[in-house]
Amino acid sequence: MPYELKLEHYAGPLDKLLELVEEKKLEISLVNLAEVTGDFLNYLKKLEAETKNHALIADFLVIASKLLLIKSKILIPSLALEEEEKTDIQDLERRLKIYQEFKKAQNHIKNNWGILPQMGTREFLMMSGPIFYPPKKLEKEQLGEILMKITGELEKIFKPKTIIKNEIISLKNKIAEVLKRLTETPLGFKKLHGDRPKNELVVLFLAILHLIKDQLVYAEQTAHFDDIKIAKAQKIN
Repeated sequence: MPYELKLEHYAGPLDKLLELVEEKKLEISLVNLAEVTGDFLNYLKKLEAETKNHALIADFLVIASKLLLIKSKILIPSLALEEEEKTDIQDLERRLKIYQEFKKAQNHIKNNWGILPQMGTREFLMMSGPIFYPPKKLEKEQLGEILMKITGELEKIFKPKTIIKNEIISLKNKIAEVLKRLTETPLGFKKLHGDRPKNELVVLFLAILHLIKDQLVYAEQTAHFDDIKIAKAQKIN
């Protein structure tokens, strides 16, 4: 699917993420991106049900994976990130700020230059309409190359380039797995996740948070950095 830039009605993941941040009147920061992660995932779930555009869904999944990483780091400060992961989440914050500036510039241009005709001098040309005056030696092939370079630079900013290397782990399936493994007898979080890779550990932690919120499980941690004890449908003494 070719890249298509739509600044006025852009329907991509950056636009939706910016919308969620601005709806809550938040500044763009890693902490605030973590706060809107749940809203973004809910929108993604709705989008998956309404469209068959797999390329669009893939773009949203790239952003969703970075948001989950950000939220996990905020919730678990001791979680060690690789340099590539740190760069990815900082890059998301930077690109979103740039995109916000583009949106502001777009509104400024629309509000200040949307009323026609715009004329500074030569009143006899006011009603002639828009006219394009390219250099005399400019060929259409050259103009095409210039436009391609401009859109290529914009694509680097707006279109996610991350390649998803690992298997996508379903949060819904992980919640079901946790419910199946837990009993009324407390189980340590370390024993629950075992030697699983870090990406699966993050999803497991989010699954437990969802279950706690729905009051399906109870969790207790007696001291900072102690193992978390989790049990199903019964408070831990």
